Amino acid sequence: MRFMNMIVAMALACLVVGGAILSVTTVSAAPVVTSSNGTGVALLDGNLTLTLPADFIDQTPANKTARDIGVAVQLFTHPGQSQVVGISTVPTLKGHANDTSERAFNKMAQGALSGLKTQFTSVKKTAQSTVIAGGHKILRMDCEQVMKGNAIIGTLLITPYRDNVITVQVLSPAATRAEHDALVKTILDTLVFQ
Repeated sequence: MRFMNMIVAMALACLVVGGAILSVTTVSAAPVVTSSNGTGVALLDGNLTLTLPADFIDQTPANKTARDIGVAVQLFTHPGQSQVVGISTVPTLKGHANDTSERAFNKMAQGALSGLKTQFTSVKKTAQSTVIAGGHKILRMDCEQVMKGNAIIGTLLITPYRDNVITVQVLSPAATRAEHDALVKTILDTLVFQ
């Protein structure tokens, strides 16, 4: 449980989005529906949806100010597995609306890696690839890092969509790689872009 408290505190403190760090003062909730099939998450007025396993708990604090500037951050935890999923949407800069080129993804990866290094120690990128989920091109970056002596594995899924950058950050204890990979697969398999 100590690991879960630490990882939740870290996830609440910041979420990495293309190198920018969002504090919890810019958090707003989006619709979440829990059923026996899982926890459904809707972003961008339902234009992007995904499903997390049913055991995930929505821990997103609400903040109307963030909604007014277009930023949305959601936080979900799975206490039994000590896993955290942070999801954010941030408006893109003008001219960068939907660029999924290799060059754009490499810039996003560099920014995200820089952001991770401000939050963790011993950050090591272990893989970077482009995947297709929901018919949309997504940057996937896997990393290993350490926080307060605990080894953590993480996956970032980043893509621009509808003039926003969408980032899904999955964090798990390093000893639970199979569970981590299964969670990332569930997220990718259930992503739907409208």
